[in-house]
Amino acid sequence: METKERIKEKAIELFLTIGVKNVTMDSMAADLGISKRTIYELFKDKDDLIVQSLREMIIRNNREMLEIISEASHVIEAIFLIMKKETERRVQMPRIFVEDIKKYYSAVNASFYNCEENLKELSASYTLLEKGIADGIFRTDIKIDLVDNFLHEVIGLIHTSDRIRALQPEKADILKSIFLPYFRGICTRKGTDLMEKYFDNLNELTIN
Repeated sequence: METKERIKEKAIELFLTIGVKNVTMDSMAADLGISKRTIYELFKDKDDLIVQSLREMIIRNNREMLEIISEASHVIEAIFLIMKKETERRVQMPRIFVEDIKKYYSAVNASFYNCEENLKELSASYTLLEKGIADGIFRTDIKIDLVDNFLHEVIGLIHTSDRIRALQPEKADILKSIFLPYFRGICTRKGTDLMEKYFDNLNELTIN
């Protein structure tokens, strides 16, 4: 593994264990057995390391979601399975990490969505939308890049908005009140029929 990849791997491990704020470049260098200068040769500063490490985490997560999409019978089943997996993931994610990364969402998103090729390569939701249109489940008049960016903005807002956090919504409430109504809105009749089949009962997506 190249030095830059080793550094990102260690950063991800430490961020998830003790939080972003508690990780220093000195401690990173000591844990890796390299000089701090080596880290600064590969990353401009700590913020750059954080953004690149978060980007790597998202890429890995997207690969898992792309695999789900490819193996699902159709995109509605894929949405159900992805939401279930993401619910489980968020339950397991340390609170200190979630709080620490809020200010980095915009920078990470900007690194992904600056061109259409990045959208196609790195966004599982872009692939989901393309497949849904091709299969007659989503309407053909939607603009994929616009919808894809909108979905990611909504996800970022849910994580960072103090107003939403103050409401203390349950995960099932977020699904029922935000995401599922939007997906129904871009569905064809075939898509809405499938939505009813998969999402009438949300108990499977709720983890205590």
